[in-house]
Amino acid sequence: MDISEFLICFADCIINLPAAFLCILPVLEHSRIGKKRLFIIVPAVTILTAVPMALIVSFTGIDPNIPLGCLLIPFFLVYMILFDVKRSKLLYLFITAIAVFSFGGLATHFVNAMMDQQSDTVISVAVKWIISLLFLTAEIVFLKKLRWLFDNENIDSIWRFVWLVPLIITAANFMMIPADYNNVHVGRIFELYIWEEIILVIFFIIFLVMQYNIARAITNKTKAEQELQILGFQAAQYEKLKKYMDSTSKLRHDFVYMAKTAQKLAAEGEIKELQKLLNDYGAGIDANTAPSHYCEHTALNAITAYYAAEARSAGIRFTAKLNVSQDVVISDYELCSVAGNILDNALAAAKGVNDESARILFVADTKANGDLYIVISNPYSGAIKEKNNRFASTKKGGHGIGLESVKAIVSKNNGYSNFRFDSKTFYSEIMLRQG
Repeated sequence: MDISEFLICFADCIINLPAAFLCILPVLEHSRIGKKRLFIIVPAVTILTAVPMALIVSFTGIDPNIPLGCLLIPFFLVYMILFDVKRSKLLYLFITAIAVFSFGGLATHFVNAMMDQQSDTVISVAVKWIISLLFLTAEIVFLKKLRWLFDNENIDSIWRFVWLVPLIITAANFMMIPADYNNVHVGRIFELYIWEEIILVIFFIIFLVMQYNIARAITNKTKAEQELQILGFQAAQYEKLKKYMDSTSKLRHDFVYMAKTAQKLAAEGEIKELQKLLNDYGAGIDANTAPSHYCEHTALNAITAYYAAEARSAGIRFTAKLNVSQDVVISDYELCSVAGNILDNALAAAKGVNDESARILFVADTKANGDLYIVISNPYSGAIKEKNNRFASTKKGGHGIGLESVKAIVSKNNGYSNFRFDSKTFYSEIMLRQG
């Protein structure tokens, strides 16, 4: 075996390293083993796999894509283990990395054909590295947008099918590998190859931009609807408070006349009339209840009051113990989205329970370090379908709807979420970091 041939093969195989970083960087914050360990393990594994691959290619002369293809499934299984991200998102990112690096792989064939070389050369491998590093650099430049996309786009139906686009691009690049390098020299074939690749790259970029813009539009629409709902809750609370203040003002004004009338009835010995007067005035006071106050955070207080009223109207006991100030770091939208989604599920589940002792319990507390803890428990009836801490959406059970959105917000804030249940009660436990 020629050592120079081995080094060329090794340089070709080690290109898996930038491919691995292309997969890792957008979801780096969700690593299960820590960033430092990850940046040690990934290069080590890449080198350890590149050496035997280079030896196999050097000795047998087979296409490097064959041993690489055999390692794709094991690589993806390890990828899923290392990152706490939806499998559909990881699958899309993994296939996108393959699609991106297929452009560089195809370029080596073009260069070899133009140089009348049947195997990789220093120049062809260098071209492959340049193209691959250009794509990796582009990812780093737009990394903030990519991370936003993977953190905030949580529509399952999109991620289940969007991976087909990079898969088609990969297949197209594979089909464009010339069966005979001599064909590249015929007429304008080489020029057509170049233009087809340029068009394919432009299409791929347009697709990525459209995906990001669509995700932004959907997220902004959802956020606007959520904020409008929060404002509606707050407006309802304001109206209740205004009516309460107007009513208490009237009661204070009427008290003077009531007291004089009561004094006169007492002096005349009209006990029954006095009792009736006091009963009527007491009923007016009882009917004039103040709006519920659960915490200092106005948006959270409003959404809690809304679900408390909904629970009471459905005959469900509702208890809230909240210690949340207005100056929490997490946005009103994210905080109320977390609480609202879980309370909505809790109310839907509790409505199907025929048990007068059952209740919804909502507890939120801010610790000294600023971390916010939320615990909500609710009764439920029927069966809950759960797999890998993911709950199937079901109208009767009320869980699964919105929980993935809650998990996404929790993950974005470097927090913690846990959903569990026993034979009668479903528990939602959330921790949101403030710093």
